[in-house]
Amino acid sequence: MPTRPLLRLPAPNPVAALAGPRGGEDIRFPSRRRQRAKFGPLFTRLRAVLNRQGDALELREDPTSLAPERVIVFEIAGTVANFLKAVGRLRGLEFMAEYEGDFAADQDFAVRDGRRGREGQDRTAKAVPGRFYLAMPDVQALRELLRLWERWGRGEALGSGFTPFAHLFAQLRALRPWGPQDRIPDEALAFWREQSERNPDQPVRTEVELWYRNDEDRRAATSRNLSARVGAAGGQMVHETVISDIAYHGALIDIPGAEVRNLIEHRSVNLALADDIMFLRPQSVLVGPLEVEPGADATVGVGGPPAAGAPIAALLDGVPVQAHSLLANRLVLDDPDNLQARALVLRRVHGTAMASLILHGDRNQGQPVLSRPIYVRPVMIANENGLEHTEVNRLLIDTLYSAVLRIKGSEGQEAVAPTVFLINISMGDPRRPFTRMMSPLARLLDFLSVRYNVLFLVSSGNVTAPLEIPDYANWIAFEAAAPNDRERAVVKALNAAKHERTILSPAESLNALSIGAQHHDHVAARVGGQNAVDPFADNSLPNVSSGLGLGYRRMIKPEVFFPGGREYVQMKGSGNGLRVTVGSPQRLYGLRAAAPDPSGLGRLDYTALSDGTSSATALATRSAHYIFDALMDRDGGSMLADMDPEFYAVVVKCLLVHSAKWNRNHELLKEICGPEDRHRHVERAENSCRFIGFGVPEVAKALECAPNRATLVGYGAIEPERAQGYRIPLPGCLERVTDPRSLTVTLAWFSPIKTGHQSYRSVRLEAAPLHPPLQVLGVERLKGQPADVSVKRGSVFHEHYHGAAAVPFIEDGHLSLQVWCKKDAGGENGPVRYGIAVTIEAETDLPVYDEIQARLRVRPRPRP
Repeated sequence: MPTRPLLRLPAPNPVAALAGPRGGEDIRFPSRRRQRAKFGPLFTRLRAVLNRQGDALELREDPTSLAPERVIVFEIAGTVANFLKAVGRLRGLEFMAEYEGDFAADQDFAVRDGRRGREGQDRTAKAVPGRFYLAMPDVQALRELLRLWERWGRGEALGSGFTPFAHLFAQLRALRPWGPQDRIPDEALAFWREQSERNPDQPVRTEVELWYRNDEDRRAATSRNLSARVGAAGGQMVHETVISDIAYHGALIDIPGAEVRNLIEHRSVNLALADDIMFLRPQSVLVGPLEVEPGADATVGVGGPPAAGAPIAALLDGVPVQAHSLLANRLVLDDPDNLQARALVLRRVHGTAMASLILHGDRNQGQPVLSRPIYVRPVMIANENGLEHTEVNRLLIDTLYSAVLRIKGSEGQEAVAPTVFLINISMGDPRRPFTRMMSPLARLLDFLSVRYNVLFLVSSGNVTAPLEIPDYANWIAFEAAAPNDRERAVVKALNAAKHERTILSPAESLNALSIGAQHHDHVAARVGGQNAVDPFADNSLPNVSSGLGLGYRRMIKPEVFFPGGREYVQMKGSGNGLRVTVGSPQRLYGLRAAAPDPSGLGRLDYTALSDGTSSATALATRSAHYIFDALMDRDGGSMLADMDPEFYAVVVKCLLVHSAKWNRNHELLKEICGPEDRHRHVERAENSCRFIGFGVPEVAKALECAPNRATLVGYGAIEPERAQGYRIPLPGCLERVTDPRSLTVTLAWFSPIKTGHQSYRSVRLEAAPLHPPLQVLGVERLKGQPADVSVKRGSVFHEHYHGAAAVPFIEDGHLSLQVWCKKDAGGENGPVRYGIAVTIEAETDLPVYDEIQARLRVRPRPRP
């Protein structure tokens, strides 16, 4: 245990909240006359029907018209302030959702240039940011919308509270009903085609996401309508669930093969035109891909004390080999669905490996076993091909929701593992790569994080599609290339394919930590490797298969990277350009973990090499467990052992990211990912974040301090629109000297969410020195890290400062740090819990720790 434990931050003082500037693009909009000419015919037809007392049926018979009880889409350029409040004033107009978009500049809309010498010119090469507002009107709301349009067209005031509609009409780019092109995304069409070609006469299981209605009777009517439509098409309802806390209403249906072909070809059949349907998608199924190469481990003996105490970490995964020598008496297995009875032992690969990695780490390193057991809830089982996946006759979101409620308890249900606050999900949904919208599963994790104060650690997902490498014509040239040249070519190829190799649901979750796979392992002797090549010389880059960011609203995802094996690639195709794919670990690379006996003879000492983001996530959970143990170690001098359990998750989340930083590869990434203009440093840094997030953590630094390094940890709860101030004593050895030093500040929290709203995140937190860091400590914001705007988009705020300026200390030798909480999407939110960590480090042998510790012992009276 640490000899120099983490220090505790002094309690904060309340201070006045900061304003927090907000801005946006300057956009050129079309004239009122042009808008009237463009949208006038649509409103004229609407007025004609309403004036002759036409009913809802007449409007609804035309799927292209605005109609009652049909979601309409307002597509605008820019944003409209206070639009949602205005919607609330228009009786009968039910707001459904909003999300961001962008489009190419045209004769009506363009971003105006604000750069010196180019002021006011159109930036025709720059995408115009936009927004989609989705709302469902009744007849009265349509009449009122028509009235507002006509008043705006005449240049008249719209009345108190309705001014946002004037901005909406001025910025309107399209106004249309939600239609088949919205309901059926491209991934659904691709999935249907694949299934139809493979089994043309078999029904295709499809997930339906329905428009969530707040009224229970309306939801019941929606359910009846869907059931009738599915039955009329010759299909059947398989499962249905409602989770009101995240505004989710979904169903699982079987669609006959003939109807699927109609949907693919026309998109104008019964199901595609159903106004109650938001999306038709492939069924969400989490899979645990893991290729292993068995190999006996001569040092399989576990050692260490037996597991004791209550678990703090849960693993939702496949059924493990519970009696394996590395797992025996170290798991709390809870299997209410009795998946054990259906799971062949030799196919219990994924859950066995993940449990082993959490408990023991990579066996090639010989690390000590965790002191506590881990709670395991099986949610996956292998199919006839050996692929482990979640239940196919139940909505995935319901499976995970029920599993977490069972762990933490709910109304009428006692918690089976109440001490758990870390939940490992080493799985991803290959049918739901992240695009622009939050998946229901990610929304669920965000809600549960806040409700139960739990930290989800989620695999960013493995992308197994072949990768084209244009810089090489064939495999021979690729294999013979210098390592650095090959590395550059692979990174260029990944960057070119970044939109097809994104993170997999639910890795876009705001409150979870998403884990990428670092190209690193500890295999001493790499055996085999014929026709396989290591693509990277640098071990801090992500694996080729590791899902790339960014996340929702361009937040940093994955946040951190842990070892996922030094993944090799193999030739997939050569001749007309080179295509590569990830090879099997065999004995080349990976993390050694427990595995079932592939011979079926029942040996319980087998191990195998595992790889990918699943394995990296298991190591992240293990590191989080170690961080918690260090915090609770009273014998080791921990000053945080009396922490309220409600703060465990946010403090561990904070410390898991706190030591992460970019390595030398960021310059290569900026050069390749661009843009070429080096002055556009924000965009260059943001594009680098897709590959490396906040970086690779040095977990040992999060566990203990050093003579020249002190880490101070705190936690608290803060109300929206409030701020708290911390006064952190500085070491006198850094005053007026030119010794290089660094300052790292990390803040982590769980934000409540506002489903359906573009901002989604209800609150944002930031931490900033009250005075310029250069003036206080002689440091400036480090260039080799995510841009400041990127750091502020998620639920982790993490910044590095570095410098060597000799400065006199101010404020009696203290760093004044303000933590402030601002409303983002808003809502009625109480105090937000957070964890904060501050590290001050000298790069020379200076007594930083001892001097800060000595000053902390002298507690001055808090300033008012």
